[in-house]
Amino acid sequence: MKHAFSDTVKRGRVINSDPEVGTRIRNNDSVTLTVSDGPETVQLADLKGYRLDKARLRLKNDGLEPGMVTREFSSDVIKGFVIRTDPEAGNKLHAGTAVALVVSKGSPVDVPDVTGESLEDAKADLTEAGLKVKVATEQVNSEFDKGQVAAQTPDEGSEAAEGDTVTLTISKGPEMVEVPDVVGDSVDDAKAALEGAGFEVDEDRGLLGLFGDTVKSQSVDGGDTAPKGSTITIEIR
Repeated sequence: MKHAFSDTVKRGRVINSDPEVGTRIRNNDSVTLTVSDGPETVQLADLKGYRLDKARLRLKNDGLEPGMVTREFSSDVIKGFVIRTDPEAGNKLHAGTAVALVVSKGSPVDVPDVTGESLEDAKADLTEAGLKVKVATEQVNSEFDKGQVAAQTPDEGSEAAEGDTVTLTISKGPEMVEVPDVVGDSVDDAKAALEGAGFEVDEDRGLLGLFGDTVKSQSVDGGDTAPKGSTITIEIR
């Protein structure tokens, strides 16, 4: 008599015989029966603190399968190492069962705001926070001076893991736009022209222009250029 594990035949019942059923044999010939020990079960080991690749190998060696991997922050488990399994350690599982692994992303880090800083200062601040720095190849126009950080990914206040990378986009400086000449125009027409060109408008009426409706002068002459989004002051009389 032999014994074997079986997922389909209850413990103590015959799985098969040798020779097989229906085979003609001589009197007194022996027949070997294979009896079920029931499903093969494996006790799930405690994999907390295992590096992910070592945890996967241990599962395979124990007769189980590595399942889905999810990641979360942890202050006490190093990045890339297992926090826990699902099911939990100690459970008895059928051989071949997939075990989900929760892996540490490391300690959480608050990403500082480095927009408007020089690249050197931004790198220093991010490195001090435990983050790595990548500089985007493409630069963009922005409100910040040329060479300063125009944007970052992830943004300020985002939660990143220690050792994660923050990508910095460097400013080419503000986009310069030609200022429309609005001297002599009505206030409404002047504002429409300036705002349409991408500027903010500030009205300077003084005492003499409280009831006026004609632009006497403008802070940046028509035909000159100014940063897009900057404010043009119009004097009204």
